[in-house]
Amino acid sequence: MKLLNATFLRQNLFATICAGIILLLAGTGFWLWTNIGSIKADLNEVSQLGENELGTIANSPRLRQALEETHTAVERIEANLAVESKLADNLAYFYSIEERTDAHIRGLNQLNVIESGPVTVAGQAPLRAIPYTLEVSGSYVKVMDFLHNLEAGPRLVKIRSFNIRPTVPGSTEVVLQLDLVMLGISGNSGAPGTS
Repeated sequence: MKLLNATFLRQNLFATICAGIILLLAGTGFWLWTNIGSIKADLNEVSQLGENELGTIANSPRLRQALEETHTAVERIEANLAVESKLADNLAYFYSIEERTDAHIRGLNQLNVIESGPVTVAGQAPLRAIPYTLEVSGSYVKVMDFLHNLEAGPRLVKIRSFNIRPTVPGSTEVVLQLDLVMLGISGNSGAPGTS
């Protein structure tokens, strides 16, 4: 019987090869038919990634411009950081606002920084919130102008609390008491981005 099978295959070699190819194609077709859903999902995912990349490529000039603007803003912020140990420079910043607005600083104190784990950026000096108490007096317009200059100035200031009241009941002069923090660096660390 074995001899008959071997001779049959030799005599019908072409038919045997065709049958093998048909079985191989049938198996591949069955595999594709059972996996068509996952193949479509993969195709859709790759197509979506391609469309996203095309959108990124189309927006690349805007992305470069946004990156440049971000670098400029970071440089401006770093250039205007207060240095905790330079008390005279820090207080001079407030007095320069006083000169521009004609409001009068009645009290100004730089308080000690409470260590709460300063924020650091890789390779840069730790950033600190340097606290101040400040009391300003003058007409309402001058005091509000002082406050506006403080908030809109080059240094980053966060007002934690404030109180505004007339200097004397019935007076047009007001007193503004502020509790604020200014973004800065430690005096020992040097400028940001330097070693």
